[in-house]
Amino acid sequence: MSLYTHFANKDELLDLMYGEMVRHLYRDCGNTTWQAELTGVCRHIYSTVLEHPKWVPLLSRRATPIELPVRERLLSMMAADDIAPELGFGILSSAGLATIGLVIAQLTFLDEGSNASLDQRYRILRDWSETATTAPLTRQAVSARQELHMRDVFERTLAALVKGYEAMAREARNGS
Repeated sequence: MSLYTHFANKDELLDLMYGEMVRHLYRDCGNTTWQAELTGVCRHIYSTVLEHPKWVPLLSRRATPIELPVRERLLSMMAADDIAPELGFGILSSAGLATIGLVIAQLTFLDEGSNASLDQRYRILRDWSETATTAPLTRQAVSARQELHMRDVFERTLAALVKGYEAMAREARNGS
């Protein structure tokens, strides 16, 4: 009970915890382009949430907006690249949410012993494809890759997102 003598109520405490957590997740990586900085921020979010999976419920709560210097810096970098602030904000928000979603997916695919059930599923698919006669392309694709790692999935997704955001920015500049 002594903890609550410092806070008006549980929500105030949770808001403060949320603010500290989000400031820790969305930290400046010091990159010189918005693409590299966005990639760095997302990689930091990914690894930090994996290290602290119990943060996920707190991330999903409704909280008071907080000031994030990296958000302002990224929006400034994007504006310097002729990206409208509303598009830049959409890019930053969707990249952050996609990153958190991929971490949640990875955490969901862990069994009780912290083994990746996704790896087990992939091995089963690979074994099945070796004898499958109606799925030659699946057999070819799966036989070329021994394992499927969520970190690789995350990196491919992040690279595709950044390339897609670059294309969106070009289209917006060109009026397409």
